[in-house]
Amino acid sequence: MNAKKLMLVGLPMIAVTYGLSRFSFGLMIPSINETMNIKPTTSGLISSLSYVAYCIAIVLAMVFSNKITPKSILVIAGFSSIIGLGIIAISPNPLILGLGVFLAGMSTGYSSPPYADIVSKNIETQLQNKTNSWINSGTSIGTASTGIIALVMADSWRETYVIFMVIAIFVLIGNYLVLPKKQPVEKISTVRFSKKEWKRATPLVIASFFIGVACSAYWTFSRDFLVELESMPVYFKDWLWVIIGISGLLGGTAGAFIDKFGLTRAYLLSVSALSTSSLILGLYPGNFLSGFLSPALFGSSYIFMTAVLIVWGITVFKTNPSFGLGIPFLTLALGQAIGSIFSGIVADLTGYHVLFIGASLLGYLTLFLKFKENKFV
Repeated sequence: MNAKKLMLVGLPMIAVTYGLSRFSFGLMIPSINETMNIKPTTSGLISSLSYVAYCIAIVLAMVFSNKITPKSILVIAGFSSIIGLGIIAISPNPLILGLGVFLAGMSTGYSSPPYADIVSKNIETQLQNKTNSWINSGTSIGTASTGIIALVMADSWRETYVIFMVIAIFVLIGNYLVLPKKQPVEKISTVRFSKKEWKRATPLVIASFFIGVACSAYWTFSRDFLVELESMPVYFKDWLWVIIGISGLLGGTAGAFIDKFGLTRAYLLSVSALSTSSLILGLYPGNFLSGFLSPALFGSSYIFMTAVLIVWGITVFKTNPSFGLGIPFLTLALGQAIGSIFSGIVADLTGYHVLFIGASLLGYLTLFLKFKENKFV
């Protein structure tokens, strides 16, 4: 399969499942809160459902990767997104809203591992890192799209989710028509990995989890924080998600960066920038630094960092690309689920300033993980 053709359908699917179905909730929280009178603790809990759903779905995607075709899993991802977005749009209360967020969140877990498998089996080896990175950057497109649509639709969050659902339908149709129909499936009853692989995966799992905890505050509460700041210009509040999304396109260069400079440098650079974005928001709210530089750093470094985790995981678990992508994304989502709940509690007790400063410090701690260079190559 042609790499560009795969990216042409893969990037929009990731945009829908990650940007529209999952991360858009953080953008809509201020408007939803006004409609349903939801407190930060409740918002954090509902947001965590998306990550819990992601964890469940990504495990299912890995388990069934050797039993059904990647295309079938991606069709399930598309339907999960469509149904979840529809439920969110008509939700009359927080309970139904949580159900919609949960189902929409499952689509993210179903969508990533199959693409890693398709890339591994259909794309030339020298193009695989770049292809995976650019498909992964669909998150930024989805995030920017949610921001732009939300700007046009103002506070009409229900209508916005209806538009998201329609987009998801067209993207699903595109993937169904383009993706390989008869990709061979290796029917293996039990997937086994060596102790050496699991040992090499330890720093990957630790890093993914704590990075997930650290960045969950930004995804869930960054816009709500800026909306509360009277000193923050309105255009920064309105364009926050667009800035995050557009800057995230820089994350598509991760594959080329890794090929040239190695995974260690790519990891250190992305995590440093990601942590700094939260620190800026906590220390310098209400001005240009927090309104533009912080989201620009966050968007570009988050997408870059997730691409690093993809390549790192596939490098560790060479025998199963779906598993290699699934493990770091699973632990990242576990961290985000726990972080979302914890962030809501911290925000209620101490305020957003402390929340974002604390999140940045936790991110910086992951820079001190002791791993050997040869674990990255």
